[in-house]
Amino acid sequence: MNEQLSLSREVVAALDFIQAIPMPAIADPVLAGRKFYEGFIPMAGEPETLFHIEDREVPSSAGAVPIRIYRPSALPLLPVVLYFHGGWFNAGNLETHDRPVRSLARLSNAVFIAVDYRLAPEYPFPYGFNDSIAVLQWVHAHAAELGIDASCIALAGDSAGGALAAALTRRAVKTMGIDVRCQALIYPVTDSSLQTASWQTFADGPNLTLEGGRMAWDMYTPASADRNHPDAAPLLAGDLNGLPPTLILTAEYDPLRDEAVQYADRLQSEGVNVQLSAYKGMIHGFFQMGGMIPDGKRAIEEVAVFLKAHNQSAR
Repeated sequence: MNEQLSLSREVVAALDFIQAIPMPAIADPVLAGRKFYEGFIPMAGEPETLFHIEDREVPSSAGAVPIRIYRPSALPLLPVVLYFHGGWFNAGNLETHDRPVRSLARLSNAVFIAVDYRLAPEYPFPYGFNDSIAVLQWVHAHAAELGIDASCIALAGDSAGGALAAALTRRAVKTMGIDVRCQALIYPVTDSSLQTASWQTFADGPNLTLEGGRMAWDMYTPASADRNHPDAAPLLAGDLNGLPPTLILTAEYDPLRDEAVQYADRLQSEGVNVQLSAYKGMIHGFFQMGGMIPDGKRAIEEVAVFLKAHNQSAR
């Protein structure tokens, strides 16, 4: 790192917690990394109780896609939010983000559907993105069965999941004919170049590293032609006009900070209503650390407020 960081006691404690997570005794480094990432789960605090939580599978031409449906109440025709977890496209699952999603569903009074998309390197781009498309199409077509309002669909995600949410929002608006009311992107991946100033400043962390970023992109886009595909790296899309209101959260000490800001700037230049919220002193992943870092809970609350404001029926 090339600058002095001013870390709060809570952030230092969170980093110490991560350092203390034992690396699993698994020979495959990818599988070991996935298991290690599951060690982050307690940092979110205790899981909230919701009215109903259900695991299902969405059929697709490439096989079933697991989802988890979070319903905050018995009220019919609630808005729906599809949520895509982070994990550098190669880690993360329904469990790693279960606790933040529970909180989001309660606070936003919306049905959340978390998507367990396929992961690299076994399934590189565009497999996971295609899973995301399949789930959005299925949710839109089965709104009555799900008891949701098909006119109130929002997309959200953190980190790599933010890339999926951003790319899917653009695809829905441009080619799928599905009205997405808004998108919430939490320190999203948007660019595959790893060339921004924040990547240089925080090349050695905290939490994310430049070496890890290179490995992640190599796994996600092993075909060089895919590295700059706009569905993989949303910042590289040429047609960002007409997209719905967007919330983007950034962390000050995050290598992904600058590419998230650049994406916000691009959207604003195309006339999109963008709310950019910078969390001072925060590290990548803080959104999942609300049990240890107060700003993690504040970020969840901000996302929920945004969703309630922009993803409600006009009835």
